[in-house]
Amino acid sequence: MKRGQLALYGIGAVAAAALASSAFLLWTRHTPIGIAIVAALPPSLLLGVIGLASRFLCRAMPLATSSRASIATAVGGSAIATSGIWILTWRSWIGMLAQPIDADFTLLFGLGILLYLSTVLVQYLVLELDASREAEAAALRYRVLAREAELRAFKAQVDPHFLFNSLNAVASLCGSRPLDAREMAQHLADFFRLILRLGAQERITLAEEIDLVTRYLAIEKVRFGDRLGIHVEVEETAAQCSVPPLLLQPLVENAVRHGVASMVEGGTIDIRATLQDGMLRILIENPADPDRVDQRGEGIGLQNARGRLQTVSEGRAALRAAETEGRFRVEIELPR
Repeated sequence: MKRGQLALYGIGAVAAAALASSAFLLWTRHTPIGIAIVAALPPSLLLGVIGLASRFLCRAMPLATSSRASIATAVGGSAIATSGIWILTWRSWIGMLAQPIDADFTLLFGLGILLYLSTVLVQYLVLELDASREAEAAALRYRVLAREAELRAFKAQVDPHFLFNSLNAVASLCGSRPLDAREMAQHLADFFRLILRLGAQERITLAEEIDLVTRYLAIEKVRFGDRLGIHVEVEETAAQCSVPPLLLQPLVENAVRHGVASMVEGGTIDIRATLQDGMLRILIENPADPDRVDQRGEGIGLQNARGRLQTVSEGRAALRAAETEGRFRVEIELPR
């Protein structure tokens, strides 16, 4: 609502209260109700304007930083001065009327003080509500900025990590298999072209993420040949769910580096995704040699994926990783 409208509503509310109460006082002294309303209207409008102006006093002396004694002194003095001006207006206006009116100015003076204090109380309440909303909005802005900074930090880890590993793979093929190295470099160019298009978005569909993953696996397929098998099974409803970009790629990269690469005969990487009860469930499974040397707990891929999931879902997502009977499984649950 605009400030002009608020001002009109404020003046109207105070004036209506002053008009109703003062007209009632006149009516109890045997003044016809029509004459009582006519007599009370101009002073009530003046009190409405002055009551709305009390907002400036409340802003100048906020509850959080001003002492109670100074607030009480300022508000009490303003209430007496406002009520005094109100009574002077009453006397002047009644003297101009053709019909004499018997008014109890003592009661009207007390009524003016009461109405002004009520207005100040409402003004302080509105200011405190505004301050509370501003504090909540500021806290939300800081929380969003912190989350965006955290996500940028996670993404900054993913991109060079994958790039360095891919360049090392191309370099390893240059001497012995130059044609394969050239094909792999072309796949890398296509892959990073797609990354530039999708990486700027906060969320992409799972179908787009699976496309990124299959392109990455096509790159690795050049290096491993028949040793690398790929099986992807994604439900149509799950494919339309949104996920953070590059969420699965580090996990699939781990499956290749620490799973298929550690097996002499290679193996198949299984990727499955379903949508159940409003939760997107993604499973990545690969063979793993239990006797391999590099069993050092979670690497950067798992840590990064877990951190990004917690950040984007505010703790509602889960990532579980376990190795049993020569198979390494990563399960992801993410709210739709």
